[in-house]
Amino acid sequence: MSATCATCATAPAPGAVLYVSGPYRVWVRCAVLAKAQRLARVRAPLETGGLLLGQVVDGEAHVLALTGPGRRARRSRLGYEADRARDNRLVARIHPQLHYLGDWHTHPGGPAVLSATDVDSIRGALTTARREVLHLLLAGPADMTSPVASVFTVVGGESAVRRMTPEEAT
Repeated sequence: MSATCATCATAPAPGAVLYVSGPYRVWVRCAVLAKAQRLARVRAPLETGGLLLGQVVDGEAHVLALTGPGRRARRSRLGYEADRARDNRLVARIHPQLHYLGDWHTHPGGPAVLSATDVDSIRGALTTARREVLHLLLAGPADMTSPVASVFTVVGGESAVRRMTPEEAT
């Protein structure tokens, strides 16, 4: 599953890609995907990541922004550990304009598949107030020159992680 700014031109809404899994719908702005791709290339061949920020409107998530890693984030070829203290301060500052929707990270030289560690981390973000968490994964060659963007969602009470599919305009 690939979503690049080239596909944004044919997305159902101008400037965004729609990802769908059953009743769940997520809009990701092209600018967000472009920023993630740029950060992935700059940080390659190490993994990197950050937060997905946005709003939920009429039951649909709208990813409007993302952050890069904090100074204390730990990055390696096979792992990324967020700077959660910095992330929590950031979310407190932006609330209520934008809300935490989930996280994103990269797999340079790796597959567009969540590891067991990734899934555990995503599930750890679920709370009674936050029943759905998103995750954007960029995977590609070690230099991340042409990454594949995949969106996943974890929903409280569901055992499986949902891989969302980019929907083409009709």
